[in-house]
Amino acid sequence: MDQPTREQLLHAEAAKYGIAPAVIDRAVSVIAAVQRRDRADYRANFGGELTPDRWLAAYGVSGFQELCTRAAHHAGLPDGDVIMRIVAAVAPASETREDDRPVQFWACPITDPAEATFPAYRVTYEDPQEGHCTGFDWSGILLRRTLREATARRQGAACLEEATGIVVFTDGDLRGVYVARPAPGRAQPGCVRCGQWEQEHTLHERFGSCPQFVTADAPLTAAGAL
Repeated sequence: MDQPTREQLLHAEAAKYGIAPAVIDRAVSVIAAVQRRDRADYRANFGGELTPDRWLAAYGVSGFQELCTRAAHHAGLPDGDVIMRIVAAVAPASETREDDRPVQFWACPITDPAEATFPAYRVTYEDPQEGHCTGFDWSGILLRRTLREATARRQGAACLEEATGIVVFTDGDLRGVYVARPAPGRAQPGCVRCGQWEQEHTLHERFGSCPQFVTADAPLTAAGAL
């Protein structure tokens, strides 16, 4: 007997919630379009394939929930959680390593901030009691300097998920963690002196940038050089 196709499984799972095939197809088309865009971006920037596990790990639970909510609204459905349950039920089995842990949980301590190699990251602060804050875009240089300062003061620790490039780190007495997800498509021009983005030059004493952002085509005088 032939195995059911992924589309048939999707329709069967949606029927359990009273959702018609055309409606679930509209919702899933939003998720599929985002995934195609991210896969193409990953392929262009890193020359490899973005597997479903790596893609989901990069978004995180909260990010994928937001995407499912957007998909539900596009399809005229009020509940993104239902879309998330349907998609999860028919998703491919997770990639595994020798100890059978899903690939996104394969993390190791960072011994050198240079291991965070991406040009840009989407950074959120996630607190076990208060949830997570809105994410902000960071240059890779800012993230590496933050990791270096936190570990140098022995007030923080960091780990890297090798398969996804996600960095998780703590800083000071904060009970939550910072989660830095690679976002190469969000990279901006960097300062020729310190490498950080223009928006990261505010409060330079705190964020490690030089006092003034300098573009590549601006004259760099001896007085302005580091």
